[in-house]
Amino acid sequence: MGLPSLDKIWKNGQPTKARIYVLEIRPKENPTGDPIAWLLVERQEVQEMDDRHGTLYDASIRLSYERILPKCSNLMPGKGCFSGGYWRGFEGQSMVSVTSASTSGGAVFLDLPGLEGQRIGTYLMNEIVRWVQQWPEARVRSVELMVGQAYPKNKARRNRFYEQFGLVFDFRDTEQKEGLSRPMLAGALVPVETWGENIRERDVREFFGEVLLTCERLTLEASRLKYANKNLSTQIERAVAHPIRWAFRRLWLEFTSCFTWTALLLFLAAVAWLRLK
Repeated sequence: MGLPSLDKIWKNGQPTKARIYVLEIRPKENPTGDPIAWLLVERQEVQEMDDRHGTLYDASIRLSYERILPKCSNLMPGKGCFSGGYWRGFEGQSMVSVTSASTSGGAVFLDLPGLEGQRIGTYLMNEIVRWVQQWPEARVRSVELMVGQAYPKNKARRNRFYEQFGLVFDFRDTEQKEGLSRPMLAGALVPVETWGENIRERDVREFFGEVLLTCERLTLEASRLKYANKNLSTQIERAVAHPIRWAFRRLWLEFTSCFTWTALLLFLAAVAWLRLK
C-alpha cells in the first residue's frame, strides 16, 4: 500500500488527481526550455451530505500551492490558495463559486513573485472551473472586480484572466476597473487548457527520484573533477620543483606518443598494401 496523499484515487471508473503533486513550470516564451520553477500543490475536497435524504448539500475545493526553493535561496517563496464551492438551496436550486469556498464570495490572487504571466493562475482557476462543472445547472455566483484587486498596468490582464473562462462583466466605469459578472450557469463556463503548453503535473515520488538521481550524478562528476584537479596540482608542483626535468619529460611523452601513432599508421598502410598486392 502506497502513500494515500500521493496516490491517484479511482472515482466513477476514472483516476482522479493525487491529493499532493508537483507542478513543473517552464517559460511561456520557451516551453521546451529548462524548468524555471516548481510548486507543491495540495488538493482538498470536502463534501457534506444530508443524512436523511442522502443528497449532497455542500461541497468545497481548495488548491493550496507553495513554491519549492533551495534552503539558501534568496527568492521569495510564494504561497497561497484558490478555492471553489457548491451549495444546494431550497427546491433544488443550487449555486457554485469559482473564487471562494464560502457563500461570502471572494477573489483570487496569485502570490508568486517573478512568475507572473506563466499561466499558473490559469491552471489553478481551470481546476476550479472543471470541478464546479460537476453541477452544470448550478448558478455561478457573480465575480466582483474592484479597484484594489489590480494595479493600473495589469488591470487589462486581470479582466482577460476571468473572461477567458466565459465570464462576461458589466463594468461600472469606462476604464473597466470595477464590474460584476453576469448571471450564468456552471455548464456555460469555458475550461482553458493553454497551461498545458508550459506546465506539467508531476508525481511527487517521480519528481524527487529525479532530484536524487541528479544529485548522484553531480556527486560523481564532482569526485572526477576533484581527482583531475589533484592530478593537475601534482604536475604543477613537479614542474615548479624541477622545471627542466619536467620539460624534458613532457617532450619525451609527446615524442613517444607521436612515434607510436606514426608507427601504427605505417603498419596499417603496409597491411593494406600487401592485401592489394
